[in-house]
Amino acid sequence: MAAHDSKPAMLHVDANVEAEKLGTTVDEVIATRITEEDMLRHSRQSLNIRSGTGLRICLIMFVMGCNQAGYGIDWAVIGGINSFDRWHDYYGFGNTGVIIGTMNALMTIGTFVGAPFLALGDTFGRRGVNFVGNALVVVAALLQGLAPNLPCFFVGRLVLGFGTALCTAPQYMAEIAPIHLRGRLVGIFGACFQVGSIVMNAAMMGFTAWDSDWQWRTPLILEGLFPFIVCATIYLFCPESPRYLMLKGKREEARRVIAKYMTTNNDVNAPIVPLMVAQIEESIETSNSGVRAAWDYRVFFTKEVAYRTGVLLLYSVFQQWNGGGIIGNYLSPALDTIGITRNLDQLGINLGLTAVYFVFTALGSYLIDIFRRRTLIFAGLISIIIAQTAVTITSWQYVETESRATAVLTVVWIFCFQVASASFIATMHNLYPVEILSLTLRAKGMGLYAMFQGAAGVVNTYAISLGIAKLGYKIWAVYIGYNLVQLVASYFVFPETSKLSLEEIDTIFETKDVNPVKLSLKISRAKKEREIAERRSEGSSS
Repeated sequence: MAAHDSKPAMLHVDANVEAEKLGTTVDEVIATRITEEDMLRHSRQSLNIRSGTGLRICLIMFVMGCNQAGYGIDWAVIGGINSFDRWHDYYGFGNTGVIIGTMNALMTIGTFVGAPFLALGDTFGRRGVNFVGNALVVVAALLQGLAPNLPCFFVGRLVLGFGTALCTAPQYMAEIAPIHLRGRLVGIFGACFQVGSIVMNAAMMGFTAWDSDWQWRTPLILEGLFPFIVCATIYLFCPESPRYLMLKGKREEARRVIAKYMTTNNDVNAPIVPLMVAQIEESIETSNSGVRAAWDYRVFFTKEVAYRTGVLLLYSVFQQWNGGGIIGNYLSPALDTIGITRNLDQLGINLGLTAVYFVFTALGSYLIDIFRRRTLIFAGLISIIIAQTAVTITSWQYVETESRATAVLTVVWIFCFQVASASFIATMHNLYPVEILSLTLRAKGMGLYAMFQGAAGVVNTYAISLGIAKLGYKIWAVYIGYNLVQLVASYFVFPETSKLSLEEIDTIFETKDVNPVKLSLKISRAKKEREIAERRSEGSSS
């Protein structure tokens, strides 16, 4: 073990001194160090997924998958029951307007209010906060499903949002995943969102034949199913994050967790263990932000952390305002604009869209380890813009001609939107925000990210509800304009984070007087050149 510990991961300490000594630039020194250390290779060599460790990772994925599926159920339920006349008759409102907008917004407001408490993950651990969040979702499901009036239902929506904010698990998944599997595991975790949606959408089609108020009460109560499973199993199958343990000074326990979940034979002497421990230690010791109290969010508005905050804000708005909310929460009124009004037809399309999203999100979990993050973001935005343009054109044609063919074609373009969003971007929503935050910022940062999302989501939710009522199909054009702006902003603002450990990504932001985007691209090119050189060397030697 001593041999391994004698080579700690020195990433950005004294980079300026070394650059001056060598007569080169700081970014060249950083790119060389990260490329030569090659944590990705050590991670691959340390773990054979077809082992007991692989089984332990699968158990973590089961629990966290249920966590994500629970969130997916709400999207299916709130979108599906909007097609149920008995639900509207019981509470006395239509499928667009202020009341339905308030119902959807309260969920987002609850998320906004609950988000700051994610910072308690640095105090009570990642698992503890997640457990409390899932328990609140179970309570919220009962409040909604058994609500005798709108005020009680509204309270349920608010509690659901608060609990969902604490359930956020991408941070845990990224911290516990082996480096070379991080993108894939977080991607599969994200796809589980659709598992809950598919199961509930299929059930919603069956509930259409149920002529009672339990038609809409039952799916609302079932929102608590997956969170209950998480509460029952999280402490059995999920270890605490090794990065949280290091933050709390529990070095030996962190080493044991890394060995158990990132090496084939639970070997604390495997090269990846001391290298990762050293990287985490250095990240904590050299962080520009330092370690602050859980409630202290002022650090995000300091000069040292401002760039990360900007990226976080831009990405949260990007996630909320790309047009997916129309499909997620307002599919029923959107379909009404092209003459598709039957409940069963709308639910069938909703189920199909969810199934397609699941399949292509699973595909995206593999693409994310093949292509660069920025490449996927650009491809996704361009594809979404094309699909939304096609939807706008065929919707306009339907208004002009009321042709059944243009209505069907519009639905096809909506499916294309889902394919593009799922394949290129969906996985990023659970991964990229976690990657750009350092360990000392991550718990609070994910809370801030959720607050940004909540604020953007409230605006988006009300805008869609009122926009569909006033603009009809023309609301798609608004999102086309926004996505064009987002495409340009992404090019200049979003750094590349693929094929790096979380601590190596810190270097991109922590290195002074260097543009994070340019440094990240230089590291990416250096790694690619090294891989090409190694392949050529292997080819010539054989």
